[in-house]
Amino acid sequence: MKKIILLLFILFNLSYAELKAPDFQLKDEDGKIVKLSDLKNDVVLITFWATTCHSCKKELPELQSKLYPIYKDKVKFYAIVIDTDNVSKIKQVKKEWGFSFPVLIGNYEVMEKYRIIGTPITYIIGKDNKIVKIFIGPQDINKFKEALERALKS
Repeated sequence: MKKIILLLFILFNLSYAELKAPDFQLKDEDGKIVKLSDLKNDVVLITFWATTCHSCKKELPELQSKLYPIYKDKVKFYAIVIDTDNVSKIKQVKKEWGFSFPVLIGNYEVMEKYRIIGTPITYIIGKDNKIVKIFIGPQDINKFKEALERALKS
């Protein structure tokens, strides 16, 4: 079983290597439309999460405290929630968990485009809108830093 999961992981990453990130148009928790294509020339970190995800509850505050202060002027941070469109619930969870960067309200289309099979899944997207790195599951913050630095240099 572990070999199958490893093979799927490798195929998942290889199939997106050097591919352009699929465009999306999603509302944020304040009703503003965000389009990935409008973020060209920016490095973007997108984390897919769910309000019921225990790993997300740990990782989002870490992104907030350990990455956001360092990269907030260089990287666009977005957390795409996939299990609710209830804005008051989203704002409540953000407050309880301790993160402040923008939340976009996901839908089936964006989940399909980005092959979301669970949470958290984080994409680092370069200035050319190509996928730099995909992280499946919770990760060490230093791995995110390495990928962000690589994206900022290219």
